[in-house]
Amino acid sequence: GLEKGLRKFGQKGEEAAFKELEQMHNRECFKPISVKDLNNAERRKVQVALAFLAEKRSGTIKGRMVYNGKPTREWLTKQDSTSPTVTLESILLTGVVDAHEERDVMTADVPNAFIQTLLPQVDGERVVMKIMGYLVDVLVKINPDLYQDKIVYEKGKKVLYVVVLKAIYGMLIAALLFYKKFRKDLEDIGFKFNAYDPCIANREV
Repeated sequence: GLEKGLRKFGQKGEEAAFKELEQMHNRECFKPISVKDLNNAERRKVQVALAFLAEKRSGTIKGRMVYNGKPTREWLTKQDSTSPTVTLESILLTGVVDAHEERDVMTADVPNAFIQTLLPQVDGERVVMKIMGYLVDVLVKINPDLYQDKIVYEKGKKVLYVVVLKAIYGMLIAALLFYKKFRKDLEDIGFKFNAYDPCIANREV
């Protein structure tokens, strides 16, 4: 957790938290909103932002701010929020094909995958997140003109309400939204997806 992480990692933890929020700010993952502009449905469904710090094997400290998606299971079905996952058989079979055809093989990572994905509005309903305490101070430090005026106090704590614009980690629908975007991007450059496994795509070169 953030508080324990800050005590343990000190300045390195602060730098990691700043870097994470700066990245989310720069990628326009959310925009601040005045609490008085929220409707009743948005107030009822608002979720708290959670933050974590972890030490990687390299010794660097990694920060992550996530949306607390667990309570949203109340109104999201598995069908609406589950992303396809590649099967073991598909991995083994494509490996056999790669070996037989002497293909070059590589692995790759898509950095910041989820937060490159726009969050669609359903029936005009906004997704609202509540950022609290230390994280609010970090955002004000990043851009005081944008965030300062939207701060409110709840039980003595600084609180900032934001409308979520990208598929933030922790959202139940984030993986599915990213899958749909990634699949479309691949199809746009000529990849064809397997009829039996939607996580396998191929392109003749």
